[in-house]
Amino acid sequence: MYKSYFFLEGAQGIDPFCMRAQEAADALSDLLPEAAGYVQTRTLTEAVDAAEPAPFLGIAELWFADKSFALDSARQARLLGSLLTPDVRVGPVVTGRARTVMRLPDHHQVGSIKGVFPFRRLARLTVAEFQRYWWLNHGPIAAQTEQALYYLQCHPLAESYTSGLPPYDGITELHWRDIETAKKAMNSRQMTQDQSQDAKNFVDTNSVLLFFAHEEIVLEA
Repeated sequence: MYKSYFFLEGAQGIDPFCMRAQEAADALSDLLPEAAGYVQTRTLTEAVDAAEPAPFLGIAELWFADKSFALDSARQARLLGSLLTPDVRVGPVVTGRARTVMRLPDHHQVGSIKGVFPFRRLARLTVAEFQRYWWLNHGPIAAQTEQALYYLQCHPLAESYTSGLPPYDGITELHWRDIETAKKAMNSRQMTQDQSQDAKNFVDTNSVLLFFAHEEIVLEA
């Protein structure tokens, strides 16, 4: 499956989406009938670092079975405008192959939250080298994140690099049952040592962003 992330920007504290549930599903079916899934992700007020505001209000996430549809992000961004609250704008956009490393059967239980990590690769690595290391070397390490329900990597498509660099070379999603479990995992030895040490082999660590968010699955892929 292919996934497009539309990172949303605007005044802090507002809901970036103007529709919920069935109303949003009906609107999407009219706007983008080719979409195989749609998720409205809202950033939580519980920041990872209380001194730093969240980088985005949320994300509009579209899933596609057909790569040609996934790559038409300019059209999608324009059409998504009617699902957004006034004065909310689409910022960075990343389209890639969604690769599930680990997923438990109850990963979409009510109340679960996720950490979203957009980042860039080390400059010395080619895109292929970076993606291979992230998937084969780092993936098994991050899959051991304490009490994680779901771990997904999004690898930008090769076509994303033909007209300039995409805003991020990768996006990680890690899901937990609640914010307390997520914060505990973030402070665990497994993340602060095992994952952090390995990340230095392929990630520009100064580029990493992180925010906690809650998903509203409007159309399940």
